[in-house]
Amino acid sequence: MADYSGDPSEFKVYWFARDLVASSFGGYATSEVDTLKELSTHLEGQLDDDELLSESDLEVEKRYIEDTITGSVNRTYGDDISKRYRQTEDLVERILRRIEAPDDLREFGIAIDAVVRTSEILDMTPSFGESEIVEIVDDTLENEAGGLDRTAAYDALFNVDFEGEAFQLGAQREPLIEYIHEKMEALRSDPYISEKEVARIVSGIVQEYERRAGQSRASTAGNVLETGLQHILSRFDIPATGTPEHFGDIEIDNMVRGPDGSIGFSCKRTLRERFRQSLSREAEIGVDEVWFVSLLMADVSREKLQDISNDGGRIYVPRDSFVWNRYRDDEELSYTLRPADQFIQDVVEFTGVSARF
Repeated sequence: MADYSGDPSEFKVYWFARDLVASSFGGYATSEVDTLKELSTHLEGQLDDDELLSESDLEVEKRYIEDTITGSVNRTYGDDISKRYRQTEDLVERILRRIEAPDDLREFGIAIDAVVRTSEILDMTPSFGESEIVEIVDDTLENEAGGLDRTAAYDALFNVDFEGEAFQLGAQREPLIEYIHEKMEALRSDPYISEKEVARIVSGIVQEYERRAGQSRASTAGNVLETGLQHILSRFDIPATGTPEHFGDIEIDNMVRGPDGSIGFSCKRTLRERFRQSLSREAEIGVDEVWFVSLLMADVSREKLQDISNDGGRIYVPRDSFVWNRYRDDEELSYTLRPADQFIQDVVEFTGVSARF
């Protein structure tokens, strides 16, 4: 195979794999698994015969790849060329441009196996779901007497986020380790692949796997906090809408409406810049105030606190954070900056709802 190079364009297993799952090319690998398996079997059979590993056969195999991949997708939709077919043509164009030598066919076959197995692993990975979230919240809120600790609501959200991330990472890594162990043994038994090539190929597989796994974790992170917040409110018998709502570019995770007032909640791992979308728009949302809960303090600056203050909203942070210690005596922020252990108490007092204490 080609000599090792630090040039990213030479990491063809990685780039083949990335192209096969890219949304811009229709996420081909996630919907055409059987076709890819057939293609992989064909390539493996051709590459087992040393006589076929020549430049003269390369164009034949490239045409076979093109016909197989494009032939698996409907060409038309209605009276026009289907978008999916156009995306598949773009995918094939990139794949064929990367196949410059017969040994690239071997790397393409390895990439096919990697994306198919990666999809199978991610599909089979146990998810961090409602039952796990409920258990964490319940364990965190329960005090020594068996009752509910109203000051522990923020800790419950933090634990849900912290333990949920650990659960997903662990669940996704364990099957990956098994697969990589199998792949390394297979690669090392291939006379065409050097030890350095093994490392290059495996690193590409792992890099692409983590990119896809990271996307799946990011897509569920918001739902985890939404579910956690709802269960916290439910444990204290605080009536809430229970579902996130979208108001154009605004997303409110939950709302509580009572006889004295109404609140929209935004619970996020980090505050970032999107928090400004909900400022000065309470009337559109249908609440008196928007309250923020940020689990990480890195994005909580005085400027953002002032923005929230100017809008009449609140943000809850832990008492042991530097943000609290730095600004708790700032009169301009006295209404806005609140200690996390008062979150549930403040919800009840502001809205006037009855609660279980």
